[in-house]
Amino acid sequence: MKKAGWKFKASSDGSTKVTTSNPAADQWGSGTTSNAGASAASITAIANGRATVTGLTGIVAADKGRFLLISGASSAANNNQHQIEEVLSSTSVRIDARNFTVVAPDASNGALTWSVRDPLGNLYGLTANAWWCAQGPSVLRIPITAVSVGSFTRGENITQSTTGAQGELLGYHFNSGLTFLVVSPRLRGSGTGVHGWQTGFTVTGGTSAATVVQNGTAIDYVYEMVLWKVNSSFQLFIGQFDSVVENVAGGMFSACAAQAGCTATVPPGASGTGNTFSASAWVMWAAGTTTGFEINLPGTGTLHHRGHVICADAIPEQGYSADGSWSLLYGINATNPTAGLCMFGFHKVEDTINEELSPYVTINPGGIKTLYGENRTSAGTVPTVTSSDTTFVDGASVYFGGWRRKALGAPENFAELRAAYDLSLSQHVIDLRARVLSGPDTGLRIRYPIVVMGAFMIKGTLKWVNWFDYDGRIPAVYKYSSDPAWVQISARVIVGPAAEEPWLLSF
Repeated sequence: MKKAGWKFKASSDGSTKVTTSNPAADQWGSGTTSNAGASAASITAIANGRATVTGLTGIVAADKGRFLLISGASSAANNNQHQIEEVLSSTSVRIDARNFTVVAPDASNGALTWSVRDPLGNLYGLTANAWWCAQGPSVLRIPITAVSVGSFTRGENITQSTTGAQGELLGYHFNSGLTFLVVSPRLRGSGTGVHGWQTGFTVTGGTSAATVVQNGTAIDYVYEMVLWKVNSSFQLFIGQFDSVVENVAGGMFSACAAQAGCTATVPPGASGTGNTFSASAWVMWAAGTTTGFEINLPGTGTLHHRGHVICADAIPEQGYSADGSWSLLYGINATNPTAGLCMFGFHKVEDTINEELSPYVTINPGGIKTLYGENRTSAGTVPTVTSSDTTFVDGASVYFGGWRRKALGAPENFAELRAAYDLSLSQHVIDLRARVLSGPDTGLRIRYPIVVMGAFMIKGTLKWVNWFDYDGRIPAVYKYSSDPAWVQISARVIVGPAAEEPWLLSF
């Protein structure tokens, strides 16, 4: 996640708390050296929140997301560990210039010592009550007070005049009351507001050429998370916060980390002075926000602990939006590691309603909860896993957590969601396969979207996770919703040869 662009904010190894946002001080590891570097670098210019560094050697495409450790600079802020956000060539990169307010040009240019640090090289063997806090993707609400000239195209790149700020248009909402654009930030502008957006300047669609004027201060809704190692298991908290209004005690996790109630053993948001669990946060993986209520990974045996984490790119570029979706996949069979996987995750959804400002959901496969109970402080109770196969019992099913955030007043609250797919698509697959396949099965698998739904709402379509057909068969375990045209997806992620379950990661 660090290499993908989730920004380290604070951490503890169970005995020492660090809140400097300095990746070199991260108690969960500062990375290992992947390029020993030399002493001939220069910081030449700053633009769009990034500083250009030249005079390097051996830079490769995979260095994006790694960190450039600089020393010997005349400016103290430059002598830090900076994330590489763009690779320009084998000798130059652009680094994040905001975390340490990088100064350019540096008076010692041509003689800066550097090396490349890779967070993927760290091994994590941490003690009880260690925790880690990071910041992920943002969604902007750009206020407007007049209807656009021309019609914007959803998904197009938009640019603000004078500031040069750019972003992806996710939605456009205009009525007689609150009106705004929903934007995924891309290129940082030179304006005085969040991500360089500033009131009073015109926004133009790159494809549609439609225009509208920003009128008011933009709001940056940013996601943060806390991973807490409690004894032998984990808890995980997620939140989406107003980066200005909620950057206070009892607000953003990164702000809570600096409070007295957050200690080397008590993570942000758990309890104590200035460290309350924010109203904008929810528990992704735990039965509560205090120690002793953690959910252990289902299953037993050493093979159960084999797993993998993947994360989509969370570093925005010109013409490219940050994503930041991640999944934790792990085996749920104690004796057969190839029988199946279970998946936790934080995932982007697409096809949201125009005014939706929170286009991400969390995935919890198998926590037992009351349907649509809207309980954001508990992930439910632990389901039972049989010893012979991968079947969840106790009526467990996949559920999703997300936020109704429309900036339009009630209802704007945490929502428990369920996934579904259109049952009619299964028959379509059978008919299609009958037409295009002859002889032995060629292994053709046709993917179909999974829709995340809640009470009286459709959240959107999962970007990275799809249902796919096995010879026209629908999942072996499913539940019908009130609409017989939709089938609710079961808890399992099966990857073995006899699989009939619907989940597929399409990273």
